[in-house]
Amino acid sequence: MPDDPWASSLPSAVPTFIPTATDMDATHYGIHVSSLYGEDTDGELIAVGPNLTPRRALAAMVAYTRTECCWPGYDAVADLRDRIRDNQLAIAIVPTQFIREPDGGWHTRWHADGQPAAWLVSPWHPAHCFTTA
Repeated sequence: MPDDPWASSLPSAVPTFIPTATDMDATHYGIHVSSLYGEDTDGELIAVGPNLTPRRALAAMVAYTRTECCWPGYDAVADLRDRIRDNQLAIAIVPTQFIREPDGGWHTRWHADGQPAAWLVSPWHPAHCFTTA
């Protein structure tokens, strides 16, 4: 039988995990939300949780921007909806692996073996081709 093309290419010693509230920045509506920073992911938000849909992810992300980012008087809902409508942003639900680093931190990678995670991405981002709101 041929090898499974979707089998994980990660070495078996790489510790993957399912994020909990302590791994993420905040929890809203039962969905865990976190900001991702770095060269390729600067400014993106990621959301994980049960029964994840683009609508639930967006609601949690909006609550996150209002409470954690402390934007008083800023209408995050209208801004995010406008940017999604104008194709400046999209909610993409992508199978994602969460990989624990030796220092306790973590990073992500898209992989068929991963769990669904909602990403707030710009249209040029590779995840934009996945499920979007």
